[in-house]
Amino acid sequence: MGLSYACLHVSYKLKLLILFTACILLVGWATSSYLVDAVHETPQAKSVVVRFGKPTTSAKEQKEDLDRQATPTGKKLPPTKSLCPALSPYLRGPSKLTFKASLTLEEVQKENPQVAKGRHHPEDCLAQQRVAILIPHRNRERHLLYLLEHLHPFLQRQQLDYGIFVIHQAGDAKFNRAKLLNVGYLEALKEENWDCFIFHDVDLVPENDYNTYTCDSQPKHLVVGRNSTGYRLRYQGYFGGVTALTREQFSKVNGFSNNYWGWGGED
Repeated sequence: MGLSYACLHVSYKLKLLILFTACILLVGWATSSYLVDAVHETPQAKSVVVRFGKPTTSAKEQKEDLDRQATPTGKKLPPTKSLCPALSPYLRGPSKLTFKASLTLEEVQKENPQVAKGRHHPEDCLAQQRVAILIPHRNRERHLLYLLEHLHPFLQRQQLDYGIFVIHQAGDAKFNRAKLLNVGYLEALKEENWDCFIFHDVDLVPENDYNTYTCDSQPKHLVVGRNSTGYRLRYQGYFGGVTALTREQFSKVNGFSNNYWGWGGED
């Protein structure tokens, strides 16, 4: 009876010891599994654990490490550009225009190396507007060269995202400026969703870059005066030469009438 009781007491203590040991092992296994999973699922934690065992790195190496973590490919993202100011700091005001008789297209291209296929945009900021310049043309090569020579730097100083489109009429029929501008408008929209359209005669060259080639809430007339008329309007209600309209404004008036042949009337 005494021996049986002692055996039973030892067996009970042994069971408690085994149970206590099993609990410790279970808690240890769960904790270890949680830490391993957490390090595996969290790259930053894993990186911290790995770096903790490494010798101290230099500031340059730490910066490179952070840069690699910033993007999946290890490449830096380009900095976000801010919007260009409403009034460009590069404007000069009135300029004295000169026209060289021997000017060539190659010279115009050489003077504007950043222009590609008539397109240019500012490098250091986002332009306020995307502007398409539409120039109807026929047999005015010299005028066109003079205009391009002055217009490219003029628009670049205004920090515009612009494209210049020359719409040429072939053949000897009467010139139809209105139809050329309608065609230019539709063709330009195939290339870019422009905010503003400048309808520009080929023989008018802007003198003052404070006369900004942008659109407003109403259609805008950009030739309020010219040197040949003493810088006054040619006649009351004149709205020709160079005008600026948004897509919505041009669509609202249904463009220019294609029925006007010859000069005058269409604008």
